[in-house]
Amino acid sequence: MLRPTLNELISGMQRTIMEALLPELTSPYAQGQAMSAIGMLAHAAAVLESVPAYDAAEIKDLRATFAALKRLGDKHLSKKSGLRGALARATRASAKNPPARRVMEEAMAAFATAVALGTVDESVARQVRGYIKRNLERSRNLLGNSLPSA
Repeated sequence: MLRPTLNELISGMQRTIMEALLPELTSPYAQGQAMSAIGMLAHAAAVLESVPAYDAAEIKDLRATFAALKRLGDKHLSKKSGLRGALARATRASAKNPPARRVMEEAMAAFATAVALGTVDESVARQVRGYIKRNLERSRNLLGNSLPSA
């Protein structure tokens, strides 16, 4: 493991603010701002610890959603929508080791756009909406409930 880790760097910044900067600050406003910075750094450290689990769940869900979309078949995706190509790229990207997450996310963005525009049938839209709902819940959990719930 490379040293210092991100969490060690964050902890060091917190200590520096607490031990070196805070005692030098005379205004209550500046002291409050320093304490806010310490709190934000603590939140960032907590989020960093959760990121690997978030990433694994995100990739697993993207794979499952694309597999479900593929099972629906081409009859649910018009040729001119470009979604057949997006699905093919996402399927290939999800089979790589490690998966090409950016390609998978780009494909999901194309599907989400099509849902928003109403250019896909309801079975496709249901799969995409389900993914988006789960993604928002994962993001909300990752960010410590600082996002509104669905």
